[in-house]
Amino acid sequence: MRQVQQVRRDRLRPYHLQPRLYDKAPACEYSAVELCPSFFQPFLDVATTEDSVTMGQTASRINNLFRRKCSATPSPDHEDDAQVSQEDTTFLIPSAVVPSYPLATPRSPLRRGTRPLDLSEISPARPPSKRLKGDIQYLDFPVLKSDETIKFVQNSKIMLILKGIPGSGKSFIAQKIKEVYEDAVVCSADSYFMRDGEYQFDRDQLKEAHEFCQHTASEAAKEGLHVIVIDNTNVRNWEMKYYLDLAKEHHYIPLVMETQTPWAMDSRELALKNSHDIPQKIIAQKVKSYQPVQPIYYGWFINEVDSKKIYSMGQEWLQQILNVDDFFQDFSQNTQLDSGEEILKFFSLDSDAEGKTLHATAKFTGRGKQHGAMEYMKNSIIRRAMGQCFQLHIIGFVITPRTFGARLKLTWEELELWGNDDNEDPPESVFQPVVSRKDNVNCEEQPQEFPNNMEQNDITNKCKRAGCQLTCRVVDAEIGEDRFHPTSGNGSRAHLTLAYAPTVKPVCTGFDLISAVKCEQRAFSKGMSTDSQLEDQKVETYNIRGGVLRNYGEGTWVVYPEKELVVSSMFSAFY
Repeated sequence: MRQVQQVRRDRLRPYHLQPRLYDKAPACEYSAVELCPSFFQPFLDVATTEDSVTMGQTASRINNLFRRKCSATPSPDHEDDAQVSQEDTTFLIPSAVVPSYPLATPRSPLRRGTRPLDLSEISPARPPSKRLKGDIQYLDFPVLKSDETIKFVQNSKIMLILKGIPGSGKSFIAQKIKEVYEDAVVCSADSYFMRDGEYQFDRDQLKEAHEFCQHTASEAAKEGLHVIVIDNTNVRNWEMKYYLDLAKEHHYIPLVMETQTPWAMDSRELALKNSHDIPQKIIAQKVKSYQPVQPIYYGWFINEVDSKKIYSMGQEWLQQILNVDDFFQDFSQNTQLDSGEEILKFFSLDSDAEGKTLHATAKFTGRGKQHGAMEYMKNSIIRRAMGQCFQLHIIGFVITPRTFGARLKLTWEELELWGNDDNEDPPESVFQPVVSRKDNVNCEEQPQEFPNNMEQNDITNKCKRAGCQLTCRVVDAEIGEDRFHPTSGNGSRAHLTLAYAPTVKPVCTGFDLISAVKCEQRAFSKGMSTDSQLEDQKVETYNIRGGVLRNYGEGTWVVYPEKELVVSSMFSAFY
């Protein structure tokens, strides 16, 4: 306290008589308060008014605050003046070098102060995130580091199939997946050989081990658990077939994750790093027989609940436009159906071919056989996007006697992944004569996806209990001058196939959309805003509840809703 009083007396001296930093005096002759009185005044007030705060605590506060505010490093000329003796530890002069002795030596036991908490010292709270933090080298997977993708996975049913040679990092990836998704089920043939915490491999029981892994995955899929991890080598692509079929049967979105380590194909390094002491000779054989992933097509996949919702909304639009007499008569003439109920039953999804989860194809690769497929599969943008969540915008519906599809408007990020030809001419083998169900199957006997709303609700509730949640939402559409030609050029073929007629292939939906886009462009180029004659086809417009219906002739009908439907999806592939 005597020192504090002395400092206060010094402050009353005239400026030219006050001690200065450059005076040749011992280092401990002048205190920090004398050198910078205006800075330390608030702390002097605290020291004199609050008895509960000791001098040691005051020194610590001064040191911390001064370090935050002082970023300049003292010049060499000042280093001698910036020293503090061990006898005077009341105040600390800031310096760039952290002293080796304690910052403060309290003369009495420290007691908790009563200084009120300043709200500015508290950083705003952030919502907890389970994504991996810190060093995530060789873990560049959206399912591990993207908050948006993690949220989508938690609301969906995803099967993560790991692929890589022993020692390449598969188990490490599985461990990190388990950290992000605590309730994920990891299925591995290696688990069969674990005995009392030790790995005891027996080649004679290899078949039983894989059967055990398949059984574990099957039980998890039946329960509808939202994340299933297959932690096997899957060196050859046929080894994944069981799990891909399982994902399709139980409506999971499959995602194959190949290891990203630099030594993933280095037999020498793999022999050193694998945890089961597999010799290099066997590792080299696996490297030689390794088959890269070659999907049939890439695209955006929608979870089961959202697929049911979109299909249901499509049926509601179809029921509404059946009340338009011109549509009913045109459709009846093309399909030879006599009632609205028969028309509703005319379309159906082929569950054996596509499953009950909707998808939008970004590129048909045909396992690398299609034109440009290999370049697409090797593209770094495509590889980085695998497993990433994207928001799809449904802006309308296209209906023909062959197909019923939802029309998409892709964002610029999604257009980077688009690889289909938007002006492709359909091959002759694609379009078959439309056959009415009356010609081959009785409509009353034809099974339906959703016989009634009760069944649909039961399926939706079951998916929700299992962790599959609805992500789609309705937003206002941007209605402008391009309302009747919302897409053109790159990405205008993007769609979701909701249903198709008997003998018609799902790929026809895209060709029907290409035809509709061409009709829109011709109508727009003629400046047509009302009904008029366009060469040999007549464009007719009908106002319906919630939007506009247009007939472009030759059985092509397009719905332009007043609102858009936005739904979450995952960019993956079908194998």
